[in-house]
Amino acid sequence: MAHDNSTVTTADGGERSGGVDYAAQRRLPSVLRPLIDNDGLRFGLQVLPWLSVLTFFVFLPLAAIFVWSVAIPKPFGFELGFTLANFQTFVDSYRLGIFFATIGEGVLLVVLSLIFGFPIAYYAGIRKRHSKYTFPVMLLFAIPFLTNYILRTLSWISFLGNDGVFNSALMLLGVINEPLSWLLYSEFAVRVGMLASYLPFMIFPAWLAMSRIDDEILQASTDLGASPLATIRHIVLPLSIPGLLIGSVFVFVGVLGESVVPVILGGGNVSLIATVINNAVNSARLPLASAISAVLLLFAVVLLLLWEYLFGLKTVGEI
Repeated sequence: MAHDNSTVTTADGGERSGGVDYAAQRRLPSVLRPLIDNDGLRFGLQVLPWLSVLTFFVFLPLAAIFVWSVAIPKPFGFELGFTLANFQTFVDSYRLGIFFATIGEGVLLVVLSLIFGFPIAYYAGIRKRHSKYTFPVMLLFAIPFLTNYILRTLSWISFLGNDGVFNSALMLLGVINEPLSWLLYSEFAVRVGMLASYLPFMIFPAWLAMSRIDDEILQASTDLGASPLATIRHIVLPLSIPGLLIGSVFVFVGVLGESVVPVILGGGNVSLIATVINNAVNSARLPLASAISAVLLLFAVVLLLLWEYLFGLKTVGEI
């Protein structure tokens, strides 16, 4: 790329070269000139406001979690200090099993989101990409987010309950003679509720990634005699990987922090790690809750590092 290094004389007799007004620099007080001449210092001053905001709203709360995680627990409180007893309590109890179970649920929800989300994203991003109705229809998946999350979760009771829509329809059709009790207050209900909540987080990134695939590439595949399935396998799927990875992270992290759906649709029969953290907070065991949160945070960091190692974080910008 060529750069314009020509020097232009301004109306006040100054010189401007490559878009830089050197006359304006010379008019600055001598104490401020190093700010202009030093690229590193100038960059630091530009980044400082954003870094300050990020530190105040993100890093400080996270630092507080790590400080509390090693605090000394007291009855109905804690004392600042250093102890690993909170992590030991987490590891030596049933909570560790719930942690691994939550990871398993996260992986399962990612797989289910891929199974249900990929066809929707493919239909909207490939098959109907030029339709004027595609974008309005895709916006329908965002409408549930305009309602209260708790009420949205509670609405599933009217569908999955013994007197709910599904059981009533199955009994009316003669498929079953009595209600299916496992539809509600079970792992099935929790998975349905979480899938309904997090499926859009898989659909939208995948749809955006597919929408960026050039029409000429798809047409070339057709002209060469490739079947739709072969086109999906060799073109659509590889070029959609960045969006699918982003969606997978959104769904997985969402499951790690999910505490509403297990309580409402699990009926006390299903617990995820976020539920355990909430119980610890409600019982004034902040050091224990912070220790579990610190483990979750470190686990998320390891995932990001693994992503960077396998794919590179630049894949985020490819959608």
